[in-house]
Amino acid sequence: MSRRSAVKAEPRVTAQSPQERLGVGYLLGRARGSLLTGLDAELERFGLNGMQFGVLKHLAEGAAHTAADLCRRMHYDTGSMTRILDRLEAKGLVRRERGREDRRLVLLRLAPGGRVLLPRLLAVAARVLEGHLAGFSAAEIEALKNYLGRMIDNGQARGDNEHSPTGARS
Repeated sequence: MSRRSAVKAEPRVTAQSPQERLGVGYLLGRARGSLLTGLDAELERFGLNGMQFGVLKHLAEGAAHTAADLCRRMHYDTGSMTRILDRLEAKGLVRRERGREDRRLVLLRLAPGGRVLLPRLLAVAARVLEGHLAGFSAAEIEALKNYLGRMIDNGQARGDNEHSPTGARS
């Protein structure tokens, strides 16, 4: 009996050993690392890396407005985020502005240079992802998205992460 048919026959599939369960985490980590390595290599010609791209993307989407928002959403510490923002500001891609009502608050905005560059960066990110999904059918991509979304939602239900990209609870 093939692995695929065994999976279909079972109403609920669970790994038989802790090593098998950890194997999923290992593969997720390797896939993420491969995506980030590919993205970093492609973004190098723009003088950027994947972390900096992530900040620009979050700001453009309105998903974050402060450094603290970015730290929570991207799971970075405040020191790392400050360095990333300093570099992006020096490149003219991000602006820091004081809040109008609360001057202690520092709001982040895409600078004009960031708005101009972002469409090119998004195209690069799409190409890197497409390369990693080469050979996958549309149905396989949808299944993968569903499985990953369910994992995220399960973590969300456990209280493991504050933000869910699937929109289940943000």
